[in-house]
Amino acid sequence: MPNVYDFGHMQREAAGTATRSALAGEVIYGNNHGKRSLDKTYLASALGTGNVTIHTLEKMKTLSRAGDGTYLLTADRIDTTGAVVETKQYSCTYLFLGGGSLGTTELLVRARDTGTLPALNADVGAGWGANGNTMLGRANHVWDTVGAHQATMPVLGIDDWANADNPVFAEIAPLPMGFEHWVSLSLAITKNPERASFTYDFASGDVKLGRTAAQSAVSAGMARKLFDRINSANATIYRYDLFGSAGKVFADDFTYHPLGGCVLGRATDDHGRVKGCSRLYVTDGSLVPGSIGVNPFVTITALAERTMARVLAEDTAP
Repeated sequence: MPNVYDFGHMQREAAGTATRSALAGEVIYGNNHGKRSLDKTYLASALGTGNVTIHTLEKMKTLSRAGDGTYLLTADRIDTTGAVVETKQYSCTYLFLGGGSLGTTELLVRARDTGTLPALNADVGAGWGANGNTMLGRANHVWDTVGAHQATMPVLGIDDWANADNPVFAEIAPLPMGFEHWVSLSLAITKNPERASFTYDFASGDVKLGRTAAQSAVSAGMARKLFDRINSANATIYRYDLFGSAGKVFADDFTYHPLGGCVLGRATDDHGRVKGCSRLYVTDGSLVPGSIGVNPFVTITALAERTMARVLAEDTAP
């Protein structure tokens, strides 16, 4: 399956001629060297134009609109401990939101429900899903080793998505621990139809996600149907000691792939233009309706490029 790691760099990591990144367990909390991440691709190209400034350690808090149509944003600048050290304000004519499913949706739900952008429709905040994510581990036979040295980048998957009764695609997820552990770890992506919505809590000022454990359990049930078959065919069993509580086989209380909240064609038009607010655009995973069946990064990228192409052609002055 596709990923964005530079495998030439990984070969150099293994040879000791490059700083270890994937082979040093880096992926979940940031991969600093071999991954073709945004800082090495899109952001580097943008900075190269001389027209872009990037501000880090800033969290957008509120969004409103002035009488002339200008968008106004307030942001908290934080230090590396998370403490707020300054509140800043920005204004712009065109606003593109790329805060991800959670960040973008939170900003827009708060703006709608506090009345600073009242024209936003009821679909803002709806259609959220975890891409059917659930994780599990299987105990291999002693002769089926995984190796003491593993990289963190998944490159293979188990594709049963064409199964009409129980579609599942499972990424084979390495578990690098520096020793042989005989664990086959998998991140299952299921076709879970359950969706949740974000709501604004006027008492606390927080935007909250109404996702329930029962909705997540649907993903675990679908993954179990596939991996019960795999265990039966290979005479293997699940691992019961990987996810905290005793006897827990499926980690269904998290997601790598949060999706939805500003779904394409509902909260926005078919090109990410937010309904009710001209010159306001969404360019991230909140456009995807909760589940897509694979790692969504390529689809999110394609949607963003598609939106930008249309905006440049139709929405900006010559």
